[in-house]
Amino acid sequence: MQTADGAVRVQAGRIVIATGSRPAFPAAWRSALGDRLIVNDDVFDWRTLPRSVAVVGAGVIGLELAQALHRLGVRVRLYGRGVRLGPLTDPALQRVAREVFGRGLPLRLDAHHLEVKRDGDQVLVHTVDDAGRTHDERFDFLLAATGRSANVADIGLEASGLARDAAGVPVYDRRTGQAGDSPVFIAGDAGEDRPLLHEAADEGRIAGDNAGRWPDVRVRPRRAPLAVVFSDPQIALAGATHAELVVDGAPFATGEVSFDDQGRSRVMARNAGALRVYGSPKDGRFLGAEMIGPAAEHIGHLLAWSAQRGDTVQAMLDSPFYHPVVEEGLRTALRMLQRAMRMGPPPVERCLDCGPGA
Repeated sequence: MQTADGAVRVQAGRIVIATGSRPAFPAAWRSALGDRLIVNDDVFDWRTLPRSVAVVGAGVIGLELAQALHRLGVRVRLYGRGVRLGPLTDPALQRVAREVFGRGLPLRLDAHHLEVKRDGDQVLVHTVDDAGRTHDERFDFLLAATGRSANVADIGLEASGLARDAAGVPVYDRRTGQAGDSPVFIAGDAGEDRPLLHEAADEGRIAGDNAGRWPDVRVRPRRAPLAVVFSDPQIALAGATHAELVVDGAPFATGEVSFDDQGRSRVMARNAGALRVYGSPKDGRFLGAEMIGPAAEHIGHLLAWSAQRGDTVQAMLDSPFYHPVVEEGLRTALRMLQRAMRMGPPPVERCLDCGPGA
């Protein structure tokens, strides 16, 4: 129905909020930079490439686009306010990521003080490093990859009576999509839970089904977490991350492998990165993994499936591993994890001077 002031009022017995998200960046950047400020969607509208782009934000979008543009011949620098690159949470793998990506991609991380302004048809980026040194560099465009915000600001949630979080999103149960005990359900990026396409599809199915059957709301099991970054080398997170395990507080053990000298990776000249796997010393169960390296998109799937099934590390090691494949590196990490959990046989001591059978 239409109100006297021309607004449209919609009445419904059940509501699904699936309004998506939008790029988030300081409002002052838009007024200061005008058409020199772009977001990820703008890149795919280009007919010709610019000479230079500053990418601000070292998360998934920033890392993928900065590396792609750099390899297409655009002068690029990737800026990050912290030292993290991509979604990796394991400190050991973050060190590997900085080393690996830093070899071929111009980086300026830990840029606590970052200012931007327009200078003619260019953007001037001013930063100060930890040593107090200033750096000024000019670019044709600034690509803002500083995160995304849920599109919930203009739909009147303040009048809904629903409890909301700091971002203004109704507090909801991710297993049902339901906000409190109301007939309101959340799906996709509007919920800011896991902003990934396969997760959004699951959330839409859950929220839509429960909205249709409300008030008979059903809890739907969620899939094991899986995230992939299409950088080179790729990044994958499967099951519980290192940060989540630390926050949980329960003991966990770690196994690892470097791909620097892994056989198949070396033959393919893609021998860079590392994998760390986590397990429970209590019951030997595999908990999760983080990886930067070759074939991460495929190994990540194997690990997410194991996490969802609740496999033990021993069961994973009892599964077949072909030779020569990158997955042999996973077996190495799992063997180390099994020893770290004090399970399975002890490591075999090999004697180079002994005869056959030693």
